[in-house]
Amino acid sequence: MVTVFGLGFVGLTTALGFAYMGRTVYGIDVDEERKARLRNGDLPFLEPKMDEVLRECLNKTFFVMDDIEKAIEESEYVFYCVGTPYGKDGSADLTCLFQAIDTTINAMNDKKYRVIVTKSTIPPSTTSEKIVPYVRKKGKTADVIGVANNPEFLREGYCWNDFMEADRIVIGVEDDKSKAMLRKLYSTMDVPVLAVSHNTGEFIKY
Repeated sequence: MVTVFGLGFVGLTTALGFAYMGRTVYGIDVDEERKARLRNGDLPFLEPKMDEVLRECLNKTFFVMDDIEKAIEESEYVFYCVGTPYGKDGSADLTCLFQAIDTTINAMNDKKYRVIVTKSTIPPSTTSEKIVPYVRKKGKTADVIGVANNPEFLREGYCWNDFMEADRIVIGVEDDKSKAMLRKLYSTMDVPVLAVSHNTGEFIKY
């Protein structure tokens, strides 16, 4: 099972893509209007094919959730597709990303292993130098949480095709368990899954 934080272009495409492949997916978003529209089967932006997929998967394999604790409890994978806007100095604002990570950690009340995956655009070295130390400082050791990034290559107007007909999947991951889990998650897609270092995954996105 998969939880996706952020249901914008990237997050909703990711959530519906996994749901369409038969995964159970929980969607989390802070925008109440967006969640209400999605629950009514109304895509909040124009993307060919995705409105049909939303109606097909809604409340079957894709669920818009308010109960974050339940979503995290049932999930093995947590994807972050939240905004990381860039300022005038070129730095990324990681506030929303770390808020989502905090929410995830606070909702974990068991010892089940989960892999947390950043799809948001982040500067190289963010995963290794900021996210991993932050998670470990919060007391979540490597036997409880794996950390990875998974750069996306989606074009507005072509999101669905770009996700479903990708010619490769890139995962920035440095532990064997998370790597195996992410390969399994993408196993229904007949494309190469390229496992690289955390930093390399971030550079590839750029």
